[in-house]
Amino acid sequence: MIRAVDLGNNSERTVQPEELKALSLQGIWLELIAPSENELQAVSDATQLPVSFLRLPESDGFVEFRMEYGFGIISFLVMQDIATTKEVYPVVLAFSKDFLVTVAKKEVQPIFISAKERMSKNKIDPPSQVIYFIIDEIVANHYLHIEKLETLTSELEEEVVERTSPETLKKIFNLKSKMISFNKILWYERGIVFNLHKCGDTCMAQKARSMFDTTHEDLTRQIDIVETYREILSDAINVHLSAISNKINFSIKSLTVVIFYLTIVTTVTSFPNTVATFFGISQFGNTNIIIISIAILLSIVVPFLWLWRKKWLKLDKID
Repeated sequence: MIRAVDLGNNSERTVQPEELKALSLQGIWLELIAPSENELQAVSDATQLPVSFLRLPESDGFVEFRMEYGFGIISFLVMQDIATTKEVYPVVLAFSKDFLVTVAKKEVQPIFISAKERMSKNKIDPPSQVIYFIIDEIVANHYLHIEKLETLTSELEEEVVERTSPETLKKIFNLKSKMISFNKILWYERGIVFNLHKCGDTCMAQKARSMFDTTHEDLTRQIDIVETYREILSDAINVHLSAISNKINFSIKSLTVVIFYLTIVTTVTSFPNTVATFFGISQFGNTNIIIISIAILLSIVVPFLWLWRKKWLKLDKID
C-alpha cells in the first residue's frame, strides 16, 4: 500500500501506483506499507530512486546510511521483542530536500503514527525533520525493551540466590546473548545518528541536524544501561558457580565425616585381631588389655583431633 502524506497540512490518502506519475512530490511523504514489487517500481520511477535502495533488507541487523547525489538512504531497525525472540523489523528512509519515502512492514506503523503526531499542523515540515521524528521515536521505543531486560535480570538474580540449577545458567547465557545482539544494534544506530548529526548542509538543514543531539545521547545512555545489565548477569554467573562449588565442598566434607566414623567402627572391630597377629599372639585373651585399649583409643582420637583442627567436623547448612 502507498500512502501520500502532505507535509504541509498533514493530510493523507492512499494512492495507486499509476497515480504517482501525476502526483507532485513537493512536500510529500510517500509511506509504503509492506509494498509489492509493482508499487516499489512505481515509486522508483516517480522519485528517480533506485528500486534496490527501496527494498527492505533481508538480513537481520542491517543498519546503513548512504548519501547519494541529491538524496540520502537510511536503513534502520525497529526492535519488536528483543527480550524473548530478538525479533526486529527493518525500515528504509529515503529523503531529499523535497520529499520523503519510507518503506516498512505494517507492524512498525505505531512508530510512524507517533512521528506524525509530532509534525507541525501550521507549517511545512522539512523531510529531514520528519526523519528525525521517526528515528527519535524508534530510539525512544528502545526504553520499553530495556525495562523488560531489567525485569528479567532481576528475576534471574533472585533465582540464582534462591537456588542453583542448570536451567538457570542456560537462562543467563541466553539473556546475555540477546543483550549482545541488542547492544550491537544500538552501536550501529548510534553511528548512523552521529553521521546524520555531522553531515553538511547538502545532507540536511542545520536545524534538523541539531535535533539529533538528544537522540545520540539517548543511544549512548541505552548502550551503557545494557552493558551494565550484562555485567550484572556476569556476576550472577560467578555467584551460581560459587554456589555449586560450595555444594561440592559440603558434599566432600560430609563424605569425609562418614568415612571417618566408618573407619572408627572398622578399627574397633578389626584392631584386636591385627595386634594379636602382629605380636604372634594366638589368642586375644593373652594380650594385655591396657595395650589393646590404648591402641584402639589412639586410633580413634588422633583422626578425630586432625579432623577437628581442620574444622571438617562441623557441617555448615546450605540453603
